Amino acid sequence: MSTPKAEKTPEQWQDDALSSILSVTLDGSNTKRQGRRCLTAVANELREEGMSALITKTTMERVLVARLEPDEVSASGIGVFDYLLGSWRAVRIVIENLSGAKGKALDASVRESRIGVLRDMQALLVSYMGLTLQVPDMFARVGRPGQRIIIDALLAESVENDSNKAVVPELLAELIKRFAEDGLPEVLTPIISELGLRSLARSNRSLLQPGFRKLLEALEVLTAHGEIAQAFVHMATFDPEECSGRRMQTGTALGIFLGFSAFPSSDESIVQTYYADAPERSPLDCEALHAGLRNTVQFLQSALFQICDRLVRAGVEERAKLTSFTLRVLATNARRSGMQADATKVVDDGFADNLASVWLRLSEPFTNDAQLRRIA
Repeated sequence: MSTPKAEKTPEQWQDDALSSILSVTLDGSNTKRQGRRCLTAVANELREEGMSALITKTTMERVLVARLEPDEVSASGIGVFDYLLGSWRAVRIVIENLSGAKGKALDASVRESRIGVLRDMQALLVSYMGLTLQVPDMFARVGRPGQRIIIDALLAESVENDSNKAVVPELLAELIKRFAEDGLPEVLTPIISELGLRSLARSNRSLLQPGFRKLLEALEVLTAHGEIAQAFVHMATFDPEECSGRRMQTGTALGIFLGFSAFPSSDESIVQTYYADAPERSPLDCEALHAGLRNTVQFLQSALFQICDRLVRAGVEERAKLTSFTLRVLATNARRSGMQADATKVVDDGFADNLASVWLRLSEPFTNDAQLRRIA
């Protein structure tokens, strides 16, 4: 007659679950945990302190910090953010299992206790993912940084192209919840900067290529979160003092996107595509080409308006910051009105046209009000 298996203590269950989630172990002799990083130093420290060498609610942050040490990260070959994101995805699965049919066999109090520990682990992982974005120098620079992972997922065509695409919306929601009152602009800055860098790539600047649409759609996805729209204008890169003139277009978080343009001075390929053989084209062909270009510009300016409208609606202070940014653009680009303006020192025609389009639409609620009720 077989002996019934002894029921695990809460600490033993936590050790098993957290070891699997974090892919580490404090017991190198456990054959069931082969392939996991063995954190011998942490195990020895715990024993010296008279504690069991188990990964529990009490020790999990200590274990996580040890796993994020440069030597461990380098030895594993997995980037810090990639590792944290993978662990976060793993803990989500365990929580889903316990909350569903697999957890119904457990006593309700046991199930809730286990889920509580896992949610603490989940929150801890989110905190450290945010820290890698806020203070990247704290961690080993191995693999893709967090901002690149997030933007890669947002720009991916489908989950088949990037499995993180399915979970990034939830991750963003958790980062917002965790850092809303604790440095969300600093968490957001590298993400927006990464998107801006992609936007400056030559292959993405032309309105004739699909790249610019994906970039604008990614920015729309981000600013659809009210907290991100609010944090956006508080980023150090939104309206830095050192930027003026042309740099308002190339060196500010919003200016990079306002710089998308269908003007030939910004994109010579438009001339080649639309006008190289214009004399040979029929009037109908020419009009069709122009209509296609107009539709592209309308998409661009509509997307820019949606983004700026969210910034305006984020709050009174945020509205003031967007207005201040616009006034600085105007003040530091006054030379645009000159007869021989140096194009390298002022924003280009596309930027100016886009900014004007945005503000004309933002002004519609009161410019279309003949009684001026919105102003009174």
